[in-house]
Amino acid sequence: MSVVGLIAALALAASPFPDPWLGSEGLDVVQVSSGEAVTLSDHLIPGRFTIFDFGAAWCAPCHDAAHTLKGYLAVHPDVAVRAISLEGDPWDTAALPAAQEHLPGRGRIPYFIVFDPSGQRIYQGHRVNRALRRVDRRRQRANQASSLSK
Repeated sequence: MSVVGLIAALALAASPFPDPWLGSEGLDVVQVSSGEAVTLSDHLIPGRFTIFDFGAAWCAPCHDAAHTLKGYLAVHPDVAVRAISLEGDPWDTAALPAAQEHLPGRGRIPYFIVFDPSGQRIYQGHRVNRALRRVDRRRQRANQASSLSK
């Protein structure tokens, strides 16, 4: 392969969009799938809230959601994010195994599935702020219950 051909191949292979989780160093964010099938229960963090974030680098709302989640994670160490990156052609997102397994309908993203520290699913949907409110409410209830038992 010529140098020009190699450069062209590398340019096509690189996504023109940055990873939404770029800049999340020091936060508990781990990519657990690039669209392949994934068993969510294998990635739950015992004793912590686990948010599964289905998104893609080409998805502007996914970048906004990741930004919101980064800020939230910075002040809530009891929350972990497990990212499922649905890359490739946006029109083919719904055909990816991870999307077919976990996303309703046509695979619209961003999409979040949230589990509480005991592993109970407490939210699934497209709204990151609703997901975080659900985490806050569940945390508040747990804190109230523990203070009542003292």
